[in-house]
Amino acid sequence: MYSMPTQEMLMQNAGQHFQLWISPDRALDVELIEVSEGIPMTPRHQCFSAHFALPVGHELPQAVFRVSHQNEEGWLLLMTPGLPCRDGRKVLHASFHSEKPD
Repeated sequence: MYSMPTQEMLMQNAGQHFQLWISPDRALDVELIEVSEGIPMTPRHQCFSAHFALPVGHELPQAVFRVSHQNEEGWLLLMTPGLPCRDGRKVLHASFHSEKPD
């Protein structure tokens, strides 16, 4: 089973590049452009979203993608299209809702 990234880990890596796997042998180089706070469902939970900019000329639908960083196995994330960047790059984002770490 794939683990999920933490908000801290993603925030520390904002602005860096990740690999978004569109097939078992092909990945796109995507940039983590923002990690934003969400509204948790209870005080015991946390909620945040990670926004990834696709390379110019690429557009992808909502789907489950594997996202990896620095040759790690990565995570399986449900990613949804969002507003494009000002430079025209399309964006996919993943939302996370989980219990707060101890």
